[in-house]
Amino acid sequence: MTRLPGRIELAPRNPELWLEELAAMLARIHRADVAAPVAESWLNRDKLIVPEWTKRRAIWRDAIELVNEAPPKGEHTFIHHDYQQFNTLWKRGRLCGVVDWVFGSYGPPSIDVGHCRLNLAVLFSSDYARRFLELYESASERKVVPWWDVHELLVYLPGWGDSLQLQAGRRLNVDFTGMHGRVEETLADALRRV
Repeated sequence: MTRLPGRIELAPRNPELWLEELAAMLARIHRADVAAPVAESWLNRDKLIVPEWTKRRAIWRDAIELVNEAPPKGEHTFIHHDYQQFNTLWKRGRLCGVVDWVFGSYGPPSIDVGHCRLNLAVLFSSDYARRFLELYESASERKVVPWWDVHELLVYLPGWGDSLQLQAGRRLNVDFTGMHGRVEETLADALRRV
């Protein structure tokens, strides 16, 4: 990160432009013709349980049931596989670099979208996550596959927030108390599209 210009931007002055830049860059990454190993899932299905804190158990139960089915066949492209706001660099309100390519691989582009949506929900809101999805679909001219979106959102279980404040550092005060609800609402949004 020190070799590229820019810095992490976690408090955008213009959230709409910030989300547009994130979506446009991801669409560009997915158009890249790069040879890469096949993407591996980060979801540990054996540890998926309906969280004790939820009052909307059916959402989590339906999501877990869905990802226990085989993933749908579909388009594969080069993917970042850890695309989210902590891995982007900004200069004067514009996205100028993407870092942390260690997981770059070949897989469904919806993996990147779902992973970014999870991170947006965790730190900001389900509205940010929903808007990012819309902007990505417009920029890429492809629909996000809901199965992969749900799959990536379930990576939240268990214990997603354990290292989040360390990752955010002093750049952002994380609202841990609202995190569950934001992710849950984003998951409900993803399930509505199945």
